[in-house]
Amino acid sequence: MRIKNYPKIFYLTCGLLADGDRRYDRSDTDVAALAEKIHRAAQEVSLDADVLQWFNLAKTAQVDGNPYWPRGHAMLIAALYEEDSARLDIDQFMESLEKAGMTDPVGAKEFREWISRLPEILTYTESMFRGFWKEYCEIMFARTNAWMAEVEASRLPLKEFYGTRTPSLILAANLFANPFVADFVRPPNHEEEALIVIASKPDVENMLQEALRDKVAAHKKKIAAFCKTNGVAGFVDEEKMKDIGYIREGDITTMVHTMEDCFVRALSTILAGGGMGRMKSHINIGFSGLPAIAEYYEEHRPKAIRLGEFIDAVLEGMASS
Repeated sequence: MRIKNYPKIFYLTCGLLADGDRRYDRSDTDVAALAEKIHRAAQEVSLDADVLQWFNLAKTAQVDGNPYWPRGHAMLIAALYEEDSARLDIDQFMESLEKAGMTDPVGAKEFREWISRLPEILTYTESMFRGFWKEYCEIMFARTNAWMAEVEASRLPLKEFYGTRTPSLILAANLFANPFVADFVRPPNHEEEALIVIASKPDVENMLQEALRDKVAAHKKKIAAFCKTNGVAGFVDEEKMKDIGYIREGDITTMVHTMEDCFVRALSTILAGGGMGRMKSHINIGFSGLPAIAEYYEEHRPKAIRLGEFIDAVLEGMASS
């Protein structure tokens, strides 16, 4: 895994800070101080009202505790989908969001029109916030040595599960991100076949989650078949999932995505050695099926190459319980 700084992510995040985004770790004094500088600078120079409105439209307020879901996350992913500095392949990008279950609650047509303005928004925010880039890089680079210990810690569990076909991972550091949230993207025209993880810092469990998503999603059809017959009972607390925006009433797509996420969270927690402490943090927000999946894991000790058989065993066991 490598750590890489992406200017486009930084400049978009500056726009969110100008809008009043405060999801970063406020106890991190260096990050908080720079965030406040950027926010004040945005007020002093009077940013273009149309650009500010664009960032304000990222605030859908659909999920308690994360008013920028999903647009504040989608815009960062879109920045890495750009084929060059002036063109975004909208169709390719929209397809990737659909696969990830990151549909926009405001509506697909309006979202498409909004995100299509990304290149011009990036050009403007870079011109306004370029002066803060050096300070941001200095803060990040000062932390790199400490981060490398966690990066190295992720190598062994990945090799255990994947064998010789361990995926290439890149951490796209975003110091202003919610410290408990990570996003992922595999841009189709990236210089290498790598999974890019957007997070405030490395976290072995989060990195493993992002590496596992594609593997679990490859078995979407069998998970969907289970879901249509059995719902999500046994895997998640459906009411809690609705409260935090994971599941929408009667929407099979969000139900299937939530079940996939339950498998991902269980496997990543186990492989990262997080123990019951980390598992409880997922159970508390509604992923109640993690202990049951962990029991099946101990029994089957699956590898990536035979993950489908493991998922089959879990689904069959859950259906008959």
